[in-house]
Amino acid sequence: MNVLMVVKNLRLSNGVSSYVMNYYRKLIKCDDINIDFLVVSDVGSSYYDEIYNNGSKIFFMPKLKNIYKCYKYLEEIFSNNKYDILHSNVLNSDAIIAIVAKKYDVPVRILHSHATQNGDRFWKKIINWPFFQIAKKCSNVFFACSKKAGDNLFKKSDYHLIYNSIDYEKFKYSEEFRKQIRKENNVEQGTLVLGTIARITKQKNPFFIVDIIEMLKKQNVNFVFWWLGNGDLDDEIKMYANSKNVADKIKFFGATDDIYKYYSALDMFLLPSFYEGLPVVGIEAQINGLLCMFSTNISEEVKLNNNVFFLNINNPSIWYDNILSKECYEHINVRYDDIKKYNIDDSAEDLKKIYIQLCNKYRKEM
Repeated sequence: MNVLMVVKNLRLSNGVSSYVMNYYRKLIKCDDINIDFLVVSDVGSSYYDEIYNNGSKIFFMPKLKNIYKCYKYLEEIFSNNKYDILHSNVLNSDAIIAIVAKKYDVPVRILHSHATQNGDRFWKKIINWPFFQIAKKCSNVFFACSKKAGDNLFKKSDYHLIYNSIDYEKFKYSEEFRKQIRKENNVEQGTLVLGTIARITKQKNPFFIVDIIEMLKKQNVNFVFWWLGNGDLDDEIKMYANSKNVADKIKFFGATDDIYKYYSALDMFLLPSFYEGLPVVGIEAQINGLLCMFSTNISEEVKLNNNVFFLNINNPSIWYDNILSKECYEHINVRYDDIKKYNIDDSAEDLKKIYIQLCNKYRKEM
């Protein structure tokens, strides 16, 4: 079974990249599955070497502005490689990809929703709408990371719910990692370490985070904020932090490939996003036992235990009050039964079964 996995990019500290790589690492071990990648926007990644070392191919799309060049490049891919499954994790760019895949008789063409809306600005949603409709029309299977993501984008169409599963053992709390990471970053005893792991983009509401930090600093709270991830607003957020006089309270780590160690070093995890599908980092943080504060715009499907609080993003003071109201910031013990549906070993086996069923179904129809 040959699968072409389509991603916008393979940036570290990116939810979709993490999801894809978690499944890839398990499925590539199967003798009867080969997975190649089509990357829409090449921003570089340490994942590339791992993928190449497994014998998989990576294709890089030309700039979408040159539609003819993209079309010819895709024709070359699908004419030279016999794929059974196109598994696309991009909603709008998939339009041209799915058109060519259909032309070259790829039997299973999956469109996978990882968000509850198609764009973070109104004008983007308008522009994206026709491309998304083409992608839907040329696909014959829909996947979604959560019920909310599936219902919002696929409406009444049937879809498969595919969990954003992770390596349970890897993300469990580690006292060793906690001591190591806090020592490396000179965290003094009694300092509250807040943090987020996310791309620095509009969707993740980064300016709101800076506003929370400003309120904490004004009240002389003994804290630091760790920001893991990067994005198109990197420079703007750093400038905004400077303008608010809180740059000394923030440490920007950028993208890192050992992110699992940092969860244990945090005391609280914040994710005030404008929208999400079902954030992988939210699952990782909870498996680690972290106290979590999520935006009410995030589906409550992400909640695995009672150490999670959903807050609206109308006013940063609500988040400030909740941070200070907590009497205990210790990591809780997490029961495996509470998170087992997000264990990648089982989820990868389930996805393989779905792949096989889809191939058997749609090959017969061709």
